[in-house]
Order: sequence, then structure tokens, then C-alpha cells
Amino acid sequence: MKYLKYIFRNALRNKLRSILTIFSIGSSLMLTTLLYGFMDSQDEVREKIRQYDRIVVLSQQGFMQPLPIAHVDDVRSINGVRAAVPFQWYGGLYEDERVPFAQFGSDAEYYFDVWSELKIEPARLEAWKDDITGCVVGDTLAQERGWQVGDKIRLKGTIYRFDLDLTLQGIYQEAENPGPLVFHLKYLDEGLRQMGDRMSGNAGIVYVKAESSDVIPTLTERIDANFENSTKPTRTESEDAFVQIFMDMIGNIQGYIQNISLAVIFSLVLVAANAMAMSVRERTSEVATLKAIGFTRNGILTLILTESVFISVLGGIFGVLAGVGIWWAGGVAFPGQWPNADIPSQTLSIGIGLSAAIGLFAGIIPSWRAAHFSVIDGLRRVV
Repeated sequence: MKYLKYIFRNALRNKLRSILTIFSIGSSLMLTTLLYGFMDSQDEVREKIRQYDRIVVLSQQGFMQPLPIAHVDDVRSINGVRAAVPFQWYGGLYEDERVPFAQFGSDAEYYFDVWSELKIEPARLEAWKDDITGCVVGDTLAQERGWQVGDKIRLKGTIYRFDLDLTLQGIYQEAENPGPLVFHLKYLDEGLRQMGDRMSGNAGIVYVKAESSDVIPTLTERIDANFENSTKPTRTESEDAFVQIFMDMIGNIQGYIQNISLAVIFSLVLVAANAMAMSVRERTSEVATLKAIGFTRNGILTLILTESVFISVLGGIFGVLAGVGIWWAGGVAFPGQWPNADIPSQTLSIGIGLSAAIGLFAGIIPSWRAAHFSVIDGLRRVV
């Protein structure tokens, strides 16, 4: 117990330096915790997606090249397909917002067959089907903007050269993640045709609900084979593989995070090692006195290493708690944009364990030097 008091006293002897070291380690591990939290949330999203038996049909040239609307009926006729809908991004701006929320043109007749986990009142679904200017939104999006059934929603065209004037006909209950605003693709296509826009007649991509997960591998091959000799050949992926395409577009996220983490850890070891080296230099005569009264080299080594680990673990606890706090605050402040998942407890444990390892490596050289310098030379120095 007395050694613990000694370690605690020395760790906080120079309070400013200790606080700065704790803050440096904590802030870096906080960012690392958040990065791994986002990475884990993406893995969790893809894992949950697999249970819905959906596949995505897109152009062989990529999703930036839309498929013709005629492909949708052809896909529906293929054995193993339960339902299929077009899915076309609009990208309009609402009121004074500068960033568009998720909004797509689709087919009201089959939309909730493909996304069967979403729930909507039958009367509201029929109202949407009967109104060409109608739309439906997820409850998160409706709550964020204070929308109610019957509200008029005007989306200002950015990609397309005209606006959409929509009427909210239904608010559906989301399963997990915030859902988009969905309107009739026919409404968008009519506007494009009237303007003579070459983008008319397109479906964007096609979302498919398979009859079961067992048929997905053969169904993807069957769909692509069906359009192999057409002017618009397809590439069909499972929904989780399609999500991975977006991840690959912005690079190997996991690789980036791992490289950043390694750089952070290396920097933290240098910061903590420098702090411990300064602390040991300031206490040269004190360490020499301890050796003179009987402390062994291993005893000195253990004291300095424990002090280094203690400071680093304090920083790790601070960083992990701060990361969890920011993650929670982000979910409260941005419910529609923030990942709908918790940071796994394993990630938090790794963060604290990592801080202990940083302290251990940072303290090796200073503690070894303290354990091996001469008692006589140490007593000659002025603290």
C-alpha cells in the first residue's frame, strides 16, 4: 500500500505535465474509439442487412449508369424474385437546407414488399398509391422536421432541372436505421419527359426481395444472365455487398483506421516516454537515495514502470469515457445521420488495455536508465 501511495504521489508531482500527458493520451484514444466505433457500426449494419434477403441490380458499368425502367418488369418475371422496385436518387434540397436528406423515386405498389421490415398503416399506403404526387417518410425524418400527414413538401431540384411538389401521405415505422423519403418514380419521370430530358425512362438501380436467402447466389447469376446480351447488361450483388461497394469507393476504411491508429500509438509512446524521462531526470537524487537504502534494480524498475502505466491508464479511461460521451451525444443531436449502434464493450476494453501497453512501452527506457545509473553520481546531483 505504501508503494502505491508513493507511485500516486510521484505521478502527480508535476501536475501540469501529468495532466497534459493524460490529456494527450486521452484525446488521441478518444478519436481512436470513435473511429473504431464507426467501423464497428458499419459491420453491424451489413450483418443486419443480410437477414432481409435483398439483392441489388445495377448497371455493369456501375451505379452511376442507370438501368432502363423496362428492366424492372423483366426482373420481376425471373424465378426466385418475390418483389422488385426501381430506386432512383433525386437529391433535392428542402427549404434552406444545404445538404439533401435521403430521397428516392420508387414504386408504391411493391415498395413495402421489398422493405418488408418497414411498417405503414394500410390506409396510408393506399393513399400514397392513389396520389401521383404523394410520398412517404420514415418516422425519424418526419420527427426531425415536424412533418405530419397532409403536409406539402417542396424539394428543389439540384441534379434535375425542376422541383418536386409532394404531399406527405404516410409515415412509416422504421426497423432500425432512419428511412428515406420515397415518392413515385412515375412523377419524376413525367417531369423529365415533359422537359425532353434524356434521363427519362430510367430506373436508377433495382432492389429485389428474394424468396429466401438460399436462392440468392443462384438468383444473382440468373438475373445477370438474363440481361447478358442486352444493351444494358447488369451486375447483381447482395445488399450487404452493395453497401461494401460504397465503402470501397472512399477507400479501404479499415486500412485507413488501422494505419491512423498505429501512427497515434507510436506518437503517444513518444509523448509518454518523454514525460517519464523528464520525471526521472528531475528525481535522480531521490532514486539514488532509494537505491542507497536497499531498493533493488528490479524494485526501481517496477516503481517507474507502474507510475508510467498508471498515468497512461488514467488517460485511457478519460479517452474512452469521452469517446462514449461524444458517441451518445452525436446520437441525440443527429438521430437521422448518426450510426444507430453502440460502441462494442470489446472496443472500450481494448482502448484501456492499449493505454496500459502505451505506458508500459513508454516507461521501459526511463525505468531501465533509473535502475542502472550509479548511486554515487545520483547523490551528487541537485534535485
